[in-house]
Amino acid sequence: MTQPPSRQPSRGRGQPPVFDEPMRAAYLDLIRHGMHLGDAATQLGINRVTPRRQTRIDREFAAALREARVVGQKVRQEGVPHGEYRYNILKCRCPKCTRAATEGRANRRATQDPPPGEDGGQVHPIRPVVAESVPSFLLARAS
Repeated sequence: MTQPPSRQPSRGRGQPPVFDEPMRAAYLDLIRHGMHLGDAATQLGINRVTPRRQTRIDREFAAALREARVVGQKVRQEGVPHGEYRYNILKCRCPKCTRAATEGRANRRATQDPPPGEDGGQVHPIRPVVAESVPSFLLARAS
């Protein structure tokens, strides 16, 4: 009996994989350099859902993506200039950011309207209530 010619095992039906190992490495590299997930997928020419779907299938890729996202977030944060935004949002406590936040708060407080009752607040006189009977006096006093 003759054997059939050797061939590679069939992958099954459908198209060949789009998100293969070199594509995954390129995707993770873009994420590590601070690119957002959707933007990295668009740049590589794949659907933005494809990497998310791959994280459900491949645990090693999911762990690598988590690590790349942390590194990419730090890279993006380093690109933000020091100032009040970085103090309030990114929690940077360097002297430059602290000084900018303090000056910003002081400027906003200086331009704010004074609270009522202080310098320019309105005071309304209390008008006496003329009571016709005891129940109406109690109602006026309760209100």
